[in-house]
Amino acid sequence: MHCIGVDVSKQDLVAYDGQQQHVFPNDRGLTDFRRFVRQTKNAFIVFEPTSTYSRRLESFCRMAQIPCCQLNPRVVPHLRQVGKGRSKTDSTDAELLYRYGVERGHRETTQLTRDALADSIHAWLGMYRVTQKSRVAYQNMREALSHDPGIPASLLKELDEEIHALKAKEKAKIREAEKLITDHEDARRSFENLLSVPGIGPITALTLLVVFRRYPGTNRNRIVALVGFDPIQFQSGTSVHRNSRISKRGNREVRRRLFEATLAAARYNPGVRAIYKRLKAQGKPDKVARIAAARKLLLIAHAIFKSGDPFRTAAQLEG
Repeated sequence: MHCIGVDVSKQDLVAYDGQQQHVFPNDRGLTDFRRFVRQTKNAFIVFEPTSTYSRRLESFCRMAQIPCCQLNPRVVPHLRQVGKGRSKTDSTDAELLYRYGVERGHRETTQLTRDALADSIHAWLGMYRVTQKSRVAYQNMREALSHDPGIPASLLKELDEEIHALKAKEKAKIREAEKLITDHEDARRSFENLLSVPGIGPITALTLLVVFRRYPGTNRNRIVALVGFDPIQFQSGTSVHRNSRISKRGNREVRRRLFEATLAAARYNPGVRAIYKRLKAQGKPDKVARIAAARKLLLIAHAIFKSGDPFRTAAQLEG
């Protein structure tokens, strides 16, 4: 397979194929870029997903069935530090993406597929997060102003009404996401099965459903890496040996939801509770124990999704 590193910006796609750099307009249809890729045999593309700006490239890879490696934006700065230089330009980033692809990307390539239902749920969840951020901002403002005796009560009342309206909008966004599942029997069943896992609520279940449907053929190790819970070790000889940490290369929103879910899961989910208590008994920091618990919760949810059966405890299985 021949690697092409592509740095995506609003206006351009800067591509590096191991020999030279090419600049193509990031326009509708990607006509010039398509022509270039078609001239490359067995191509696979390495790029950083940039939400809106990379949508056309993702669509092209999906429609043309070109394997690609979507690299987390956190990785490139580290590659730049250990590379030839530390300058930040689109050209150097394209070359860094190419070099990563040559060294490791072929093992991380996937064939992009489109799941229209997952995309729609993801869009509603995105609207929910934006609304939630606005509501939290208003609540913080309301809390700060409430301590100022000079602020009129009418202003505080207006803020209360705005906060109440935003809360209603948050609930409406989640209801719309859940409505999408109603007409899809397999999605509805998967959603209900995920909700049966102790510690997983509707928002976490929807978030996980999107990830699992987008990557249906993943195994345990792959799903952990996609979410960014895979460990990274720092060791060089006998003198440098830092503590391991998670890669954080995957979806940050999924990690955040799972991390928050551990508050309930560590109490009510037997498997999660066991690993959480064991690590705490060993003197591990609470954050470390909760990350391990979140990873365990992810694996349980993934197993439930793949099996098609609801969650059952060991006692229920024996019975």
